[in-house]
Amino acid sequence: MNKKDYSVIALDLDGTILDADYLLSPRVRDTLNTCRKIGKKLIISTGRVLTSAKSQVSALEGVDGFVCSNGADIYQGSGKSIAHFHMDKTLSREIYLLARGFDSHYHAYLGDAWCYERRNAYTDYYVKRAGKEGLKLDFDSYGTLEFTKFMFIDDHEKLELIRKRLVERFGESIQIVYSAPFMLEIVITGVSKAAGLKLCVEYLGASLDQVIAFGDAENDEDMLLAAGMGVAMGNASEDLKAKATAVAPSVDDDGVAVFLKQLFSLEG
Repeated sequence: MNKKDYSVIALDLDGTILDADYLLSPRVRDTLNTCRKIGKKLIISTGRVLTSAKSQVSALEGVDGFVCSNGADIYQGSGKSIAHFHMDKTLSREIYLLARGFDSHYHAYLGDAWCYERRNAYTDYYVKRAGKEGLKLDFDSYGTLEFTKFMFIDDHEKLELIRKRLVERFGESIQIVYSAPFMLEIVITGVSKAAGLKLCVEYLGASLDQVIAFGDAENDEDMLLAAGMGVAMGNASEDLKAKATAVAPSVDDDGVAVFLKQLFSLEG
């Protein structure tokens, strides 16, 4: 495709446009604002929930859509829901009962609220990452639970054991991805950034082949492969970079801004 035919820019947040301190650099901010001014639509595609995603990109002059919770929730830029795909109460309960058998941190999202049953050092880490405190509760006593997604946080070796147990127990009824080597996320089968992005893009009147998608982690892979141009960040794994259409510089070097300025011949 000619570069002018790429009308949609899909962006992961953490490790893609947000640095290790969860900050959006002025250079990336200004470049994305310029892209929108020349007619490109911006979609944020993230593992974060809507309130968290919106707060992280509040410096932008506008966003046209959000694909949140790895594709479980899709929204217009205003925050109005387009579609959602959550766990039913039976699956939600079976997953937290399994989680209790491990000493890793685990939590679930109910809407935009994250809830956990016990606290450890990884819980404190996630408070900083999420930008808000979670709700400590007993899942047994909560009532009807229909999780948006479920997450484990721990050393990668421990998460691999949990991943194996999840596959043995739930098989193809769930989708398991890493959003970072120490963060394992679970959604229902069929939910992915690629599927969510497709719905969001079509809602905006475009198609996936018109999308440039940027990402850095395992949960971005299907999105990069589905897009017309999938761009892996320089800080991504070698495996992801090998599968992508192109590779941008690292997030620490404002890779998204560098790539888009070159692609669209932007000044500055």
